[in-house]
Amino acid sequence: MRLRKRAIGLLIGAGVLFFLGTNVQAGWLFVLAAMLLGAVITGFVLPARSTRGIDVTRRAPDRVHQGEEPLVDVIVRGGRRGTRRGLILHDRFLEAANLWVGTVRPGERVEVTTRRVARRRGTHAPTSVSVRSAAPFGVAERRRRVEVGGESTLVLPAVEPLGPLPFVQPVSTSEIAMHTAPRRGQGPEYLGVREYRPGDSMRHVHWASTARTGVMMVRELEQEQTRKLAIVIDASRDDEAAGEAFTPLDRVCSAAASIALAALAQGHGARLVTGSSDDGELDVLARASDDELLEHLALLRPVARARPFAAVVADVAPALRGTETVVLVFPTWPDNDAEHLAPAVQAVAESIGTVVAIPVMLDRGAARGVSSEERLAGLVQRLRAAGASVHAWRLGASLSAALGEAPLEAVSR
Repeated sequence: MRLRKRAIGLLIGAGVLFFLGTNVQAGWLFVLAAMLLGAVITGFVLPARSTRGIDVTRRAPDRVHQGEEPLVDVIVRGGRRGTRRGLILHDRFLEAANLWVGTVRPGERVEVTTRRVARRRGTHAPTSVSVRSAAPFGVAERRRRVEVGGESTLVLPAVEPLGPLPFVQPVSTSEIAMHTAPRRGQGPEYLGVREYRPGDSMRHVHWASTARTGVMMVRELEQEQTRKLAIVIDASRDDEAAGEAFTPLDRVCSAAASIALAALAQGHGARLVTGSSDDGELDVLARASDDELLEHLALLRPVARARPFAAVVADVAPALRGTETVVLVFPTWPDNDAEHLAPAVQAVAESIGTVVAIPVMLDRGAARGVSSEERLAGLVQRLRAAGASVHAWRLGASLSAALGEAPLEAVSR
């Protein structure tokens, strides 16, 4: 319970009237003083009653994309007895909002609809709300936490329609690569082992299984149907002090999601690779549907043992067998500089072929992020020499505009 300035004013007024009434012996002044004192007492007791015995539930979409403005409904039900007056709810679900509910009679159901911006990726579980009331006289305010029923909302990364990607070629198959089940064939992916059949190549004999079972066993490979794209992202850190703006990791996840879905539409299989697993190993997501891919990016968070991005890039080639194009998406943190990245990028370019680097530019206040064009030019020059093409995603620009521009190695001449 918190007294307001109005209560102090009423108490002072009651004291003055009582003093005057005592001196002039005017009964009506005592009546006024008593009325003011009664208003303070009533205003102190009733708000506590108004915040009790109410039930609050919330209705929101199961999934939304970051930056969207979904409708969120808050339903307040009154208790069995007593009228609740002057109710105000403070709800921090998705985005902080103050909801004026007003009067709720016994058993009445009041629904308040709000439009809120989904500002942060991840799972937003049902949270409690703060219910307050200062009715009827506004002399004291009572606040109470009320648990809220409802389902969680998963905020997915923002996805920008990109159309054809400039660094991949459409494939002949019309099947959606991420949704296609693996088929037996002669591709680079290993599916399992089976017994030898006449016509099988001796190059595919799995000698360990043959020795263990006493039966000739051969490797079974996946049929190669689509070209494959790998997106390696830097999830080693983030800047949570971004306020209402997207954090650096939010922008990285948005770029990765947009590129992966665009590649999927062009018939490419897409993999996501990060170095943010708890055991320090590479985290590779392959053969995922678009929903699984978006959910993976929505839940991506830095971990304490995450390796530097340059170390992830240096070790990524053996994990990307059969990949034709590697896209590196990383914020311009100070350690994501040319000295650390160029050798790793060169190793990937020599073993895979096409390497695309997408530096996500940061503002100068983002944990000392590299934002100057001079330092970007130096990074571009070194990455170009290492065999990569570069498309920088600057603040305030769209990703499609960044990818639609000529690679920066041609612009920086």
